[in-house]
Amino acid sequence: MIIDYEGERYEFEFDNITVKQAMKIEKHVGMKLTDWGDRLSEGGDLLALQALGWLVLFGGTGPVDDADFKMAPLGQAFLKAIVAQAEAEKAAEANGPVPTVAVPASNGQRPDAAVPIPSLPSSAPALP
Repeated sequence: MIIDYEGERYEFEFDNITVKQAMKIEKHVGMKLTDWGDRLSEGGDLLALQALGWLVLFGGTGPVDDADFKMAPLGQAFLKAIVAQAEAEKAAEANGPVPTVAVPASNGQRPDAAVPIPSLPSSAPALP
């Protein structure tokens, strides 16, 4: 998802959280990572929001509790990003699966017409 915060665009995916970051978040917020995600979606939890800001704005480095930013704009930007992602997923489901196309064995490449293609002899050469 893309989070637009104060004129900057930040890419964020829950799947990209490292184990060390997850452990710091769990320690900071006092709950499991999945519960943290739920609390973010509900809004209003400042510790959960601070951990998100730490990940998004500070790259998940340094102490989580030192992450300082304007809380209302980040919270609003995060909620907009969640809605946009949900709408994109819903649209993708409505369009159905993308059909796959078989690729020819030659991968579509053809030899240049100016280059002669050597052929194997059709019969063995005569022995002397």
